[in-house]
Amino acid sequence: MCQMNQYLKFLEGKSRFSAWLIVFFILLITIPALLGSEMKTTAKLFGVIVMMLLSAALWIWRTQTIRKVKRKARIPINLNDKYWLNERIPFYKFLNSVDKRVFEDRIALFLAEVVITEVGKKVPEKSTCFFVACSAVIAFWGLPYWNYGDLTEVLVFPNDFSADDEADPSGNFQGKVHHGGIMDSTMILSLTSLKRGFEISRDGKNVGVHEFAHLLDKSDRSIDGIPFILGDEERQVWADMIEHYLKKKNLREIIGHQASSSPAEFFAALFELYRENPDRMRKRFPELFNLLEKNLS
Repeated sequence: MCQMNQYLKFLEGKSRFSAWLIVFFILLITIPALLGSEMKTTAKLFGVIVMMLLSAALWIWRTQTIRKVKRKARIPINLNDKYWLNERIPFYKFLNSVDKRVFEDRIALFLAEVVITEVGKKVPEKSTCFFVACSAVIAFWGLPYWNYGDLTEVLVFPNDFSADDEADPSGNFQGKVHHGGIMDSTMILSLTSLKRGFEISRDGKNVGVHEFAHLLDKSDRSIDGIPFILGDEERQVWADMIEHYLKKKNLREIIGHQASSSPAEFFAALFELYRENPDRMRKRFPELFNLLEKNLS
């Protein structure tokens, strides 16, 4: 189960316990009334029973709720890993020392929670796992780490794949986030395209970040190009601006042909640009940049 669902179950259990706590409190305040009516023995017995019930309720809550949300052990990040990150991940390289530790911690958590399957290999290469995890952390940077939704597995093909999610030398799919069906909790990425996204740091193209942007968009159960992180008024402004930009004839030249196909693709392509070259996005899409910056800084 994903961290977000676990956290919601934790809050649900905590809420139920809080309700019972109010009931016990009401019962406790009846004890002075019993004492005042000279029913001291009854009051003492009543108090003992209430405390025993309260202790039992606390124990049940701890065993049934808290133990369910214990996180899996983080994957250790060693000095060689940090060197690799500094050399291969531009986003990480330019973080300050404090944020680098946060980045490393989020990679460790992601790798502990999400299965990465590299097609054709019994065990995925560590570099493959790191490219995937870095894509996730970069896309969700500025948000709580547990918000990867229901994602449980990332399937990595050696190269681009077909629309049927099959390895195909002539395939033209570089990544895919499924919405519904048995693959709902699975993302698919092309390793070749995934690596290419980190080789040129400021071109605004990163398929890993692109697909995790779709996952971010999916957080409200709808891949519609309107991120859930926006407030109600901001969402309307965003939708209006997206509609405005999609009508521009030169949008393909500005951000790529795929972005012009739908609001969802426009958002994912825009998010690539935001993470890789924020200055360019600020100049080309100032209103949208300001909305993202406000909610992700």
